Amino acid sequence: MRICIFSREYNSDYNNVVKTALDVVRKTKGQILFYENLRQELNENFDLPSNTVFLEKNKTLAGHADLIVSLGGDGTLLETVNLILDSGIPVMGINFGRLGFLSNIQKEDFEEALNDFVENKHILSPRSLLQIDNSEKIFGRNIYGLNEITIQKSDSSSMISVKAFINGEFVNNYWADGLILSTPTGSTAYSLSCNGPIMSPYSGDFILTPISPHNLSTRPIVIPDNVVVELIPDGRTNSFIFSVDSFQANIPCGQKIIVRKAPFCLNFVRHHKDTFFSVIREKLMWGEDIRNYEKK
Repeated sequence: MRICIFSREYNSDYNNVVKTALDVVRKTKGQILFYENLRQELNENFDLPSNTVFLEKNKTLAGHADLIVSLGGDGTLLETVNLILDSGIPVMGINFGRLGFLSNIQKEDFEEALNDFVENKHILSPRSLLQIDNSEKIFGRNIYGLNEITIQKSDSSSMISVKAFINGEFVNNYWADGLILSTPTGSTAYSLSCNGPIMSPYSGDFILTPISPHNLSTRPIVIPDNVVVELIPDGRTNSFIFSVDSFQANIPCGQKIIVRKAPFCLNFVRHHKDTFFSVIREKLMWGEDIRNYEKK
């Protein structure tokens, strides 16, 4: 078993998780991998196996790991998308953040979840991704999005406009602070805070959600995920903020952004106790009303 542990930075709270992973690696005569940003603290705190590998920043994992364990919050897990790419390596998100829609395995359940994975008792939840046709030109490398892409104004002045086309057909010229194109997974993220709908991860759709639109009749719209979406920003400024999950870049006025569904999915390792509806019920506190509890 080859396990890669990924985190933005080292935290002593991760020690028990790392120890559990090391125990499993030794038991299965496998290998553990980390990224270079964790090398110093891990060498100081653990007696690592001689075959431990430290990977360079942004090094993709294809052919190196059987599982990636993300330690942190949802933002940390989002960064694993572009390390996994089309390799099919499952990702297990351990929540050390706050809300934890994506990293929804609690640290107390990690040992059980990891043992289930080793024994092939785990459940995989495939999630669709966004592919940006010209991302290499914008970011310097191909970037894929799990939650959403957004085009936003780059300052606090007047609104911008974003023309949207679906399969070449004009849809709307959105006058707003920006526009979000969200996956079903991202429907509980930025899109939700802009009054977008919550969607099942397996619905086979995308969502176009305007950010603070000028026209009250301009509402989020659900579109099938087998289309090609073209977005063109315009406004009084010369540049706009274009983001793909946690990646950001400035794009010029009139820059075409062409987005489609990626030809591969990201595989979440899901704990058998957690379903999509149980997670959103817990995280959004559905049904949490004082009237549902008996008075003591």
